[in-house]
Amino acid sequence: MQHTYFKRHQSFSPHISHEPNANLGLTVVLPSFNEPNLWQSLQSLINCALPHVAVEVIVVVNYPENSSEEIVQNAAECVNLVNKANASVNNPNFRFYPIKAYNLPKKHAGVGLARKTGMDEAAWRLLRTKNEHKIIACFDADATCETNYFVELTKLWEQYPKTDACSIRYEHPIEGEEFNDQIYKAIAEYELHLRYYVRAGKLIGHPFSHQIMGSSMACSAEAYVKYGGMCKNKAGEDFYFLQKFIPHGHFRELNSTTIYPSPRISYRVPFGTGRAMNKYIETKSSEYETYSLDSFLTLKEFIAQAPTKLFQAAPSKVEEFLKGQPQPVQQFLLANNFVNSISEINQNTSVAETFGKRFFLWFDAFKLLKYLNFAHETFFTRKVISIEADQLLKMISKTKAESSSKNVIELLVQYRNLDSTHPK
Repeated sequence: MQHTYFKRHQSFSPHISHEPNANLGLTVVLPSFNEPNLWQSLQSLINCALPHVAVEVIVVVNYPENSSEEIVQNAAECVNLVNKANASVNNPNFRFYPIKAYNLPKKHAGVGLARKTGMDEAAWRLLRTKNEHKIIACFDADATCETNYFVELTKLWEQYPKTDACSIRYEHPIEGEEFNDQIYKAIAEYELHLRYYVRAGKLIGHPFSHQIMGSSMACSAEAYVKYGGMCKNKAGEDFYFLQKFIPHGHFRELNSTTIYPSPRISYRVPFGTGRAMNKYIETKSSEYETYSLDSFLTLKEFIAQAPTKLFQAAPSKVEEFLKGQPQPVQQFLLANNFVNSISEINQNTSVAETFGKRFFLWFDAFKLLKYLNFAHETFFTRKVISIEADQLLKMISKTKAESSSKNVIELLVQYRNLDSTHPK
């Protein structure tokens, strides 16, 4: 029976004519646009140990309308590589399929639409099987992974079958010969910023603070269609996508395997890793600047107290609570209609626990990011990542970290170890 998701999205039609393996339980989706090193990623997946379920890899070879002949030719070569990968494994339980998503309208063409095309296809195929677990994993056409990638993904859903989605551990290469030293230095600082941001969010008690990377996430097919599928955003699609799942409580972090995304620069998207790398190189920055730790700490008491103190609070009490907040928090909340928002939440809840959940649906990960940007316009200045990451590490080091260091690489290793099941 056709799922209601596909009835709502009537423009969907399957790209792959082959019926899915009856034991299909995991589908990996890779967008590929003008990729020079696709084979390296395909080979990394070929090298993975196979789980007890059948695996499919769907490569969405895409380009926008009016693309150059060079891009069109690259697409043809990438399709050939996908077919070559499929022939090399020659295994009915492990298949590679290309989707030719050519001449996409420029208004929507980008990584979000490419992921959506592949993930819709994956959901369609997985929901036609009777396998208990139906996992859609995102990967990138310039990424590689550990050989236990498939096995650990399936283990996660076997151990926690109610999981809607997960983020997967990632580590950017920070040394080697493929890129110059400046790029390796830049990616180490940028990854430290990403990990610092999440750890700072956890420190102040924000419940939706998780690592998010487009090449390192997965969800169940059932949850994918339940929460409306992938968005078409040209950038930030991973952040928007996972925020559909995280607030509902069935989200996990998978740290027993690792994805290795590329640190290359990119002009394709307005923000994200590739664009951040490009900006860093172009501006010849001495060190990446991040949000100050103090800006996070101004929220700590607010996040701890608001979900309980404001339950069934009269508007006058909410205003009193608001006046007791630090100036950056107070001004941001005033600008975001705080008193009326809390009143509305109270009008629609009769239980404290429900109020707390609805409060964080309001002050969600987007609000946190907006607050930090707001606060740094007037009250704070951005600081170099090594200093702020070092200060944060000192605050949590008593129970969760080694002695801190201002060396970016050493700091990054310690932050990685905080999340790893196999610290180095």
